[in-house]
Formats: sequence, structure tokens, C-alpha cells
Amino acid sequence: MQAKFMFGNEAIARGAFEAGVKVVAGYPGTPATEIVDHCASFPGIYAEWSSNEKHAFEVAGGACLTNQRAMAVMKHNGTNAAADYLMHINFTGVKAGLVLISADDPGGLSSQCEEDTRILIHTYAHLPMFDPANVQEAYQMTKLAFDLSEKTELVFAIRPVMRINHAGGMVECQGSITAGKPPEFVPDRSRFVMSAVVEKEYGGELRPKMRHRWLNNKQAELKAIMEESPFNWIDSSEGDIGFVGCGIGYAFLKEAEKIYGQSLPIMKLGTLPIPEKKTLEFLKGLKKVVIFEEIEPVVERLVKQLCFENKISLDILGRESFLPKEGELSTNLVLTAVQAVFAGKDYPAPAQGKYIPARTRTQCGGCSHRGLLFAMKEVVRKNGGVVTGDIGCHDAGTFEPMKLQATIYCMGSSIPMAYGIQKAGFDKPVYALIGDSTFFHNGLTGLASAIFNKANITVVIGYNSTTAMTGFQPHAASTNNLMSKDVKPINPGELAAAMGAKVFWCNPYNVEDTIRVITEATQEEGVKVVVAEALCYLKFGREGKISYQPVPVAVDIDVCNGCGICIRTFGCPAITLVADKARIDESACNKCGVCIHVCKRGAIK
Repeated sequence: MQAKFMFGNEAIARGAFEAGVKVVAGYPGTPATEIVDHCASFPGIYAEWSSNEKHAFEVAGGACLTNQRAMAVMKHNGTNAAADYLMHINFTGVKAGLVLISADDPGGLSSQCEEDTRILIHTYAHLPMFDPANVQEAYQMTKLAFDLSEKTELVFAIRPVMRINHAGGMVECQGSITAGKPPEFVPDRSRFVMSAVVEKEYGGELRPKMRHRWLNNKQAELKAIMEESPFNWIDSSEGDIGFVGCGIGYAFLKEAEKIYGQSLPIMKLGTLPIPEKKTLEFLKGLKKVVIFEEIEPVVERLVKQLCFENKISLDILGRESFLPKEGELSTNLVLTAVQAVFAGKDYPAPAQGKYIPARTRTQCGGCSHRGLLFAMKEVVRKNGGVVTGDIGCHDAGTFEPMKLQATIYCMGSSIPMAYGIQKAGFDKPVYALIGDSTFFHNGLTGLASAIFNKANITVVIGYNSTTAMTGFQPHAASTNNLMSKDVKPINPGELAAAMGAKVFWCNPYNVEDTIRVITEATQEEGVKVVVAEALCYLKFGREGKISYQPVPVAVDIDVCNGCGICIRTFGCPAITLVADKARIDESACNKCGVCIHVCKRGAIK
């Protein structure tokens, strides 16, 4: 046993390594990204960034059928993308241990939405889950999940939240590595071919129904396992008001208990299914129980159902009936709830927060996307067009000062939404703006659909050769992957041309030429693709690779009239107003020279 300081994502990777994982696949997404990177650093593990989460899950699924332990890693939005495979592998089961990491982001601190994937994975797909309360548990749960996956032949999921993924703490590691088995693929078509065929051995029953019964029958086995799980326990104390802490909710609850200064009856839950016998034991003699969980009232409803079935009457409070229904838990929130329930009061209505001006979300200094966003803004300002956006660094263009993209939903939605707007009869140009990583994630099929359905839109691909938003992970258009530095990139423009789109090229650092190219593309009929190609400055600038000729930039204060266009419509963090004149902070300027095109008076030179 050895103790080491780790962050949550490193602890999960360590647990997987010690469990003998051989194949790890994921798609980058905060808060789970670093798990795959850490796994890639361990010997004997094949790790990859797949094109999207569904493919990552399928890669891991293929590996587990080959008798190798495997893990798929994603954030909650990605689990939605992988839901199709999820709703099949739950019926087939697995061979070697297969663990799904589905990280949630309560409060939507770094996501388009806050979502509780326990509903998708457990309530909907009927698969077991672990919900770690701290970094140590994240390690232990990961390691145990592989054993239990093999024992039950089911995918085991772990649902860490942001405060676990990015938290740090001392982790006691066992250090021993589970030995793997030789790769072997033995076809079992009655199990791994999901199709509506008749099963002779089951009296002519259709296979999907038979596999559904198999999954349902597994639930009793899972309940028995969770009844004995080391991740569920009771902290006994006196009183007829009890508290349940699920996952990180338990950590907040113990902090609140310490501040409150009184020992409380507490049950700690870290598994789904919940341990029903242990829960009934805890509820015995209580008049009221408060359940703290991230994010939806999943456990709260299970406890209500359990009490109903066992004819137990007590007040069950939680996200559904007492606590705020949205947002993440905190020690202060839990403490407030504890005080309110003992005082016999409702949870106090949240006070209106005081707005504190925050830094505007924008591109980095020297980012090629800023030139592209400005050029597109210039084009649509003149023709009244609409721009649908996508996920990536460029999505900052939807906020002040650019305010360019009119929509942003999920990965790849920009292209279908764009031609949906056009097909609905909108009579001005429609543009879809998408990055290269997102294009390979889920943009390709949208583009194929647009071409096939004879749409008339302009798709603009920001081709910067990396997944910049999550920390520069490579993708199909990069020159490397996680295991090799010698990869032939798939050029998104050539791919679009092969699919039948009319393709145009530009360097977004040349704003005037980018405006010209987008304008020319707009005038063509059909699906046009503009590839705005320039390396990500933040990543490749460190390697001495940039896509522009650096030029020293300064403001001629005698020419500058302080109109502020360079700030209000461009938003480069290196430009500020000092004494009503634009000034360039040389320490923040990367000399890309794009701002020269912005100032119509010629004050920036």
C-alpha cells in the first residue's frame, strides 16, 4: 500500500491501470478529459481519442469481447451521443470487464447543460453505477468496477462529478496489477448479434425480448452486490431526523455536520441500485429524512418507492420536494437545509444574486478564430444572414462583443439546423460554423444530409488541427494520435469535396481575403464549404509553428478617435482604451496583425 497525492481523474486512471485495463477510448470533454491522457502514460495500455463518444464506447466494447478489460471515458453530453450503443450493450452484456466513465457537471460550470446521467445509465438502461464521494473512492470504485463487470457480465458505470474529477487528495493505492488474459475472440451470435430473430432454445421467443429478460433478471444479483458494498454505510446517531448523502453529497453533508456542531444520523450511499435492506434499517424510527444528491431526485424517488412498497410512512425530502431543483450542492446549501429542517421550516428561497461584472468569454490573443468570426460578422452584417454555431473555442463568438452565432446546441447540430432554417423559407443566407474536431465528431453526417437534401447553405469549418477547447487533444485531422506522432491527417476540405460540396479555402488571419471568400461562397448555389485553415496559436505557437507573418502593431493616437470599434466588435484582450484612445498591451499581443484590418481609420498600424 502506498499513498500518493492525486487529482480525481488521475486516481480513476490509476485504478483502471491496477485493474488490468488494456484498452481505453474517449472523446475529450471537461471534467473527464485527463483520464484518457493519464491512461496513455501507463505501460501496456492502448489509449485513443475516438472521433466521438459512441465510437469510443464501441471500441471499448470490441476490446472487452476480445477478453481484454476496457474503459470508455466521456462527459455527460457525450453519454447522450453514446446512448444508442448503451441501449444495446446493456442487453448483450460483456465478456471481460468494461467500465464506462460518465462524468457529470452539476451547475453546468463547463457545459452546455447540467444533466444527471444516472437517469440514462441506471434508470433507463438498468446498469449499475458507482457515485464516488472523494478521490480515494474514485480510485477504489474504478478498480472494483472491473471485477464486478466481469462477475455480472454487465457494463459498470462510474459517475464522478466535476468536484471529484478536479479535486485533489491523498490516495492509498494497492500497487498490485491484475494480470490480464490472452486476447481471444469467440463468436457468440445468439448474444452479440442484436436482431429481431427467433430463439429456438427459448420456444421461438424473439431475441430482444429474451435479452431484455436476461437484463431484468440481473437486477436481483446487482441488488445483492450493493447490499454488501463497502461504498454504502450508516453513521449512527440519535434523533428522528435522518440524512442521506449520495456521492459527493455525503462529503458536503459531513462538512455541514461538523459546522453544525451536532452528530447526525447519516446514511452514505455510493451505488445504484441502492442497498434496500440497509436503507430500510436506516429509516427505521425516523420521522423525516433529507436526501442530498447531484443533480436529479434519482435516489429520492427510489427511497420513496421503497417506503411505499414496505408501507413505511415518513417525510422524504430532497431535490423533488425541499432543496433547490437546479444547480450543484455545496456545504453552505447542505448546512442551510439541515438548519431549516430542524427548525421545521421550508428551505429558504434563494436571494437574488448581485451581478458582478465578469470577464467576457473570448478567444485567446493571436487566435485564428477571431479573424474568422470578425470576417463572418462583416459578411452577415451586410446580407442579413444567420449563423448557426457549434461546440468549440469559436463558440465564444456568440457572446459580446461579436454576437455572431444565433444558435448553439450540441455537437454537430450547426449544419442540420442551418439547412432547416433555409428549408423553412428563410430568404437570406444561412451559415453553419463548426470546428474541425466537432466536424469529425458529428458534423460529417449532417453535411451528408445537407448535400443529399439539396440544401443551400454555407458551412464554415475552423480548421486549426487540434481540439483546442479541451486542451489540444488530437483528432482525425491532426498529424498525431495518442500512440503515434506519424499520422496522415484527414483533410476536412478534401473530404467535403469528395462528398460533393463546393469547397473554398482561406487563411482567417487575412481578414479581407476571408471576407471575399465567404462572400463568393455565399453567391454559389448548393452546399458550400469554406475551410478557414490556420494552426491553433496557443498550441502550435509554442512549437514555433504559426500561420501568419508576425508584425509589430501599434496605435497611432493622433489618428485614433476613440470610437472603440476595435474593442466593441473585435474583442482582442490585448486592446484597451486609455484616455479615450486605443492602446495595445505588448505583453498580451501576439502580433497576428488581424486588428489592423478592423480599424477603418487606419489608426492601428
